[in-house]
Amino acid sequence: MISLCECLDKLRSPDERERMFAAEDIGYLNLPEGVPSLTSRLFEESSVAVRDAIFQALVRMDGAAPVEGAIGLLFSEDTQIRNQAVDVLRHKGQQAIPSLSRAMREGGRDVRKLVLDVLSGTSLPGSGEIYSLALSDEDPNVVITAVESLGGIRALEYRDRIEALLESGGHPMLIAACMEALAGLGQACSIEAIRRTFPRLELVPDFLLASYLKAIGSFGEETDFHAIAGLLDVRTAHLRPAIFAALQSIHARWQLPGPGEELLPTLRAVIENGDPPLCRYQAVQLLGCWAVIPGIFDYLAQCLESSERLVRLAAAESLIRVPGAGKEALIAARQLNEIDEEILQALGC
Repeated sequence: MISLCECLDKLRSPDERERMFAAEDIGYLNLPEGVPSLTSRLFEESSVAVRDAIFQALVRMDGAAPVEGAIGLLFSEDTQIRNQAVDVLRHKGQQAIPSLSRAMREGGRDVRKLVLDVLSGTSLPGSGEIYSLALSDEDPNVVITAVESLGGIRALEYRDRIEALLESGGHPMLIAACMEALAGLGQACSIEAIRRTFPRLELVPDFLLASYLKAIGSFGEETDFHAIAGLLDVRTAHLRPAIFAALQSIHARWQLPGPGEELLPTLRAVIENGDPPLCRYQAVQLLGCWAVIPGIFDYLAQCLESSERLVRLAAAESLIRVPGAGKEALIAARQLNEIDEEILQALGC
């Protein structure tokens, strides 16, 4: 069997393949003495293949040495090295937590953010100290990253702290992150903190409105539906997707009996007056919530003949769900004239 010394010699070879195989062999040998040579080689290695082999070796190796080696790489000025070190530490899972906690206490702001990137999307025992430090960090980007991560993993034990950060009136991006995180946590009581922060819907600035609507859509009440619908006439078109998403979410919970006299002409205007295709699709989808109402059914039948494919698609998705036999002739006729495969599938073909 090849020795570690031989592998270390070959790691300095001018031949790329020899260096790559040497890195792989060091990983299989799984000796902590090999880690410093692997990590130091990264800073002079020009071959992507060899670099990848070194990182895979660190992933493969057991014990504290490869974890500490990867932690040290977080301090590198090379973006690629830092990002691949994050990936190594993710593979290490819970065994990396003590070293990550130390890096969180001792590292600069870039390192602290990278520590949170390691934890992103995962819930590891022992990570509480890291998140507690991050939520009190002096750098807003570190706090924002922590809030986003906690919302993503639905860490309910941090709800109070996230609500407090929301109400503290800090960095606008932090406020947005807090609202989206609270929506992810899914606790209806969080709506009170959101309403205290923004007591008047019409005063929520455009750059925060999408995040606000995501949260209100998750928790909002029936009375919020028409207030949000009123934004369609007064906010810019690029915010309409967020408005429609919130309306759909609220209706899904409350099952409103109809769109109301004020909303119906607004939806028709969006569909007919050249809005972006996504907005037109969402407007038809929302109307489809009340497709059983005769007048709306007839309008959706007209949409089924639209020249805009997303309008036809939303109409097909809505009409196919209408109970009773009245839709069958309409759908059969559309099937004969439709060539779009996605729409035909929505029509049941």
